[in-house]
Amino acid sequence: MPSMRLLLAILLCGPSLLSVHLSAQERPPTPVIVAEVLTKPFAEEFSVLGRIQPRRASLVATETEGLTIQRFIDSGQTVKRGETLFLLKNDELAASLAEAEADFALRQANHRQSIKLRATDTVSEQALRDDAYELARARAKLNGLKAQVDNLSIRAPFPGHIIQTFTSVGQWVSRGGDIARVIYTDTVRVYVNVPEQHVSHLQLGAEAELFVDALGGAPVKGRIIAILAEGYQESRTFPVVVETGNPDGMMRSNMSARVQFRIAKEPESVLVHKDALVSGPMGQVVYLARDGKAISRPVQTGLAHQGFVAVSGDLQAGDLAVVRGNERLRDGQDIRIIRKHQ
Repeated sequence: MPSMRLLLAILLCGPSLLSVHLSAQERPPTPVIVAEVLTKPFAEEFSVLGRIQPRRASLVATETEGLTIQRFIDSGQTVKRGETLFLLKNDELAASLAEAEADFALRQANHRQSIKLRATDTVSEQALRDDAYELARARAKLNGLKAQVDNLSIRAPFPGHIIQTFTSVGQWVSRGGDIARVIYTDTVRVYVNVPEQHVSHLQLGAEAELFVDALGGAPVKGRIIAILAEGYQESRTFPVVVETGNPDGMMRSNMSARVQFRIAKEPESVLVHKDALVSGPMGQVVYLARDGKAISRPVQTGLAHQGFVAVSGDLQAGDLAVVRGNERLRDGQDIRIIRKHQ
C-alpha cells in the first residue's frame, strides 16, 4: 500500500519537476561587465586635515625695563631682521651708565699710572695687580650697562610679519614683558594627526602633497620633517609635521590644509576593481569569467588605491573579474560578457 502511494506522488509531481528542470536549462546566461585583474606597483594614499603654522614664531620681550617713548611698527607690517620695533627709556639706567663710564676712566688712568710707577719700583707688584683687577671690574660693569641700554631698542629677531603689539608710547614695560609677536611665513608647516595604523609607514624626508581649499586646492609639494613618538590616547593618532615653501606668502597661519600621504607597499600587488568584491558568509569573493562560467575565488583584501583593491588569492594578471551583475551569481553559473570595464 505505501508503494502505491509513493508511485502516485511521483506521477502527480512529475510534470512540475520536469518543468522546473527544463526552466533551469532554458535560463539565459547572466549578462555581466568585467574588468581585468592587474599586477602593478602599489601604494596607498590617505589624507588628513591639519592647520598651517609659521616655521618660526616669536613673542618678542624686553631684556631691560623702561618707558616706551617711540614706536616704529604696527600690526600687519613686515620687518627685517634687526629692525627696531620700539624704543624704551630708562633714566636710572642712563645715570648708572654715566657713572660706570666715569669709574672706568678713573680705573684706567690709575692702572696706567701704576704701570709707570712699577717700572721705577715705586709701587709693589701687588698694587699693580689690584689696579688691574679694579680696571677689569669697571670694564665688565660698563659693558653690562651698555648692553642694557642697547636693549632699550627692541629689535626683530628675524624677518617676518608683525601679528600683534603689546605696548604703546608712554607705557612702562617690565623686564621680560611682551612687546610684539612676529612670525616668519616664507616657509610654513602643517601639523596633522595621523592614525596609528599609518604612522609607522611614514618616513622622515618623504614627500607629501598639500591642498589648501582657500587657495583653490592646487597641490603643493612638501616633505615630512617630524614624526612625534607620542600620540593621543583618545584618538589613537600621532602628530606629524610637513614643511613646504611659501615664497608668495599666500598660505597664512592657521589656514586649514589637507595633507595627502603616499605609502609604498610591495613592488607588485594583485589588484582588482573595487566593484569585483562580493561579501558572502565565508568572507569576500571575486567571480572570474572563464569559458562562459562564473568561477568563485575567495580573497583576502589589502589596501585600496584609486578604485582598486589589493587582494591575495587564486587570481593572476589578465583574469577577468566580474564587476557588474555579480551580486546574485553562484559558482559555475552561466554568464555572458557584455562589456569590459576600462
